[in-house]
Amino acid sequence: MAESVRLSDFKGENDTEMFTAAMAFLRRNPGSTLHVGSGVYTLTSELARQTQAFVMRGVFGENPEPVMFSPSFEYTRGISFEGQRGSTVLACGATLLVDGFMEPVSLKNCADITIKGLTIDHLRKPFSMGTVAEVIPAAGTAGRVAVDFSEEYPLDEKMPCVRTCFYSGETNRFNLAAGIVERKISGRRMTLECSDIRGIAPGCEFYVCHTYHSRPAILIENARNTVLEDVTVHSQPGMGVVGHRSENIFLKGFRVIPGPGVHFSTNTDATHFTSCKGTLRFEGCTFEGHGDDAANVHTYYHSIAKKMSGSRCLLTLESPTGTHSQTPDYPDPGDTLELTVADSLTTERTYTVLSCIPNPDDFTSVVELDGELPDNFDDYFLADVTRLPRLEFVRCFVKNHFARSVLVKTRSVLIEGCTFMDADLCAVEVAAEAWWKEGVCSADVVIRGNRIIYTGAKKNNGIRGCSGIAVLVDANLPEGTPHKNILIENNIIDCPSSQHGIYIANAENVTVRGNSIRCAGGEIAVVDCRDVVISETRT
Repeated sequence: MAESVRLSDFKGENDTEMFTAAMAFLRRNPGSTLHVGSGVYTLTSELARQTQAFVMRGVFGENPEPVMFSPSFEYTRGISFEGQRGSTVLACGATLLVDGFMEPVSLKNCADITIKGLTIDHLRKPFSMGTVAEVIPAAGTAGRVAVDFSEEYPLDEKMPCVRTCFYSGETNRFNLAAGIVERKISGRRMTLECSDIRGIAPGCEFYVCHTYHSRPAILIENARNTVLEDVTVHSQPGMGVVGHRSENIFLKGFRVIPGPGVHFSTNTDATHFTSCKGTLRFEGCTFEGHGDDAANVHTYYHSIAKKMSGSRCLLTLESPTGTHSQTPDYPDPGDTLELTVADSLTTERTYTVLSCIPNPDDFTSVVELDGELPDNFDDYFLADVTRLPRLEFVRCFVKNHFARSVLVKTRSVLIEGCTFMDADLCAVEVAAEAWWKEGVCSADVVIRGNRIIYTGAKKNNGIRGCSGIAVLVDANLPEGTPHKNILIENNIIDCPSSQHGIYIANAENVTVRGNSIRCAGGEIAVVDCRDVVISETRT
């Protein structure tokens, strides 16, 4: 029976126990609403605190990712919605202050869940911030930089420093190109030998991430009809949101942004969605200060390990770090698989899945298809194109971050009315990536009415010389035109330090019109494409 309850109605010795009791109630009472009063709530466990301590003391090594980002790694799930149906959590003004490293919110095996107004942050951030005290030039652009850290961010000589950047309050941008070749710690001071100190001055902030991927702040897995509205993530030792094998996800007013007093947010991607279906919609969202893409949307390229009797085969996923949820990826009966040439990412034919037996122990699956595989099967991937959501990324604001703003590897896409400022590489990249085993090549993409702005000189030339919108195939031997039906219109692209505003390769039926572009070279580059129409470009 649906009810409306308050978190304060539930008993517990601490905030974590109260949330656990409330989640159990929602599980027993589908369609109920939980009201969480404004205030700060601590989420913690002994395991979460130990995990953070081990990371910071270097117990998991110089790069903790191989230990933490693993199917066998034990972790804490803070607030678990598993098994719930129709729950709503109203948490305007409520902050989950996470003490330790964990998965704070887990939306797994649930349906019709709505969360409104929640904020996630950490008692001890998963990164450290220092202030540049001294810059000593050396030969050329090289030099020594001394950075002082406060008691809030204690240093340890064995502390992993996997990703670093400077931030200037004058430019309000990251400087990612210092080229740190050596670092030493003495007390609260870190001394850095850099190959390029341009743009670094006393008073600049210096950020050190202590992890790459681990658990996300919010996991959405095997879930249907999930809404995150006015939810904010300030920090996480991994990604902000990971969605895997889920259907219909709506992020409205969702934010991954730095917390008060800092300019860094999540250690890696703000959001990352894999093998989802239905519609994935971002509306009025804000992303800033994250350590990788704002949004990456894709399915996986599965390798064909062997042919079996009949039309059966053994599939294995060989992506460098596994799936982003660290749980298996596999097709369902009835799904459509594309046979993709591994070297070029072109498609040769499709199959329908008749049956699938996944093996969760080794991330393989035995799949029966409605046709025979070629004899040279190890030259191909199989990609589940049923698990490609329509992507809508509208009226969003993305600023000052690593990598790309939106990385598109899905079909049926609308990116409209957004503002992108100071991405490290480029604002929008439409590109399947063979090495990461992330696909597929896209179709029916509309990129319309966006503003792409760089407020100062970039130290890189974007992707293929492009810092605005890039369409390409990231493969060993790209050929043909696997990207189909691309419309890029009425965008304002201001990237004066980059060679191109728009770069398009290996695509067909492309229309580029009404764009205003300022760049250092040719505004639009077209390589190995067919049926391209370019008109009304303004400079």
